[in-house]
Amino acid sequence: MSGNIQADGSITAAGKGEVCIASATKNAQFRKLKNIPANTICFDCPNVRPTWASVTYGVFLCLDCSASHRQMGVHITFVRSLDLDEWTQRQIDAMRIGGNDNAKKFFRKHGCTDLKTKTDKKYTSKAAVAYRAELAKLVEAEAVKRGEGVGAPAEGGASSLLDNADAIMKKSVADEARTKLDAARANGGASSAGTLQPSAKLASQMSGTKGRLVTPSGTPGATPPASGGLLSTNGLKKSAGGPRLVLRKPSSSTA
Repeated sequence: MSGNIQADGSITAAGKGEVCIASATKNAQFRKLKNIPANTICFDCPNVRPTWASVTYGVFLCLDCSASHRQMGVHITFVRSLDLDEWTQRQIDAMRIGGNDNAKKFFRKHGCTDLKTKTDKKYTSKAAVAYRAELAKLVEAEAVKRGEGVGAPAEGGASSLLDNADAIMKKSVADEARTKLDAARANGGASSAGTLQPSAKLASQMSGTKGRLVTPSGTPGATPPASGGLLSTNGLKKSAGGPRLVLRKPSSSTA
């Protein structure tokens, strides 16, 4: 039996410092959660009947994927065994409020289409940060309803988890766009590097060029306007307004 045994005989979950619930109570709650169809398959791979879980995201994992989560560190994902470890009620609340189905919907909605991957990219994404933050907030709110912790009671359950996590993502995107816009304004409105910018200057802005428009070197000069005249076939200019020259075929002489 894992956990930290206190002086009074109570057991606390490793790293949490909270009192664990009785094993019979834990097992009864997990029997219900493990019967939910989405929770019968590992969240990170196709293995069935997962026996481990990430409390941080409220998802059920197989043994192999739980090892991958341990390598990421507890600051990203905190894993527990459903059978071997003792659990606090807060941790079980995370599995009940979260669950594989909610996590799957949220991650797919926010760009993670390939969920069956064992990489830390999924769990370090902006979507993962928003999801685990909202899940932790709802878990704490559930504790307040039981008379534990501080804060406001939870409202809405799973639907609030997805809706509120979506709101966090939208705010994050809006804040990022606002930051980029402010940076662009601070740089005088210049666009990103590599984009050509107009560089023509007024003659009044340069010395020795009064009355002319100056363009950067290499810019093709403007085509001069047509003079209005026409050129004949022999290269001589003909006036557009003068009389027209008509060529007539000479008549044949008769004897």
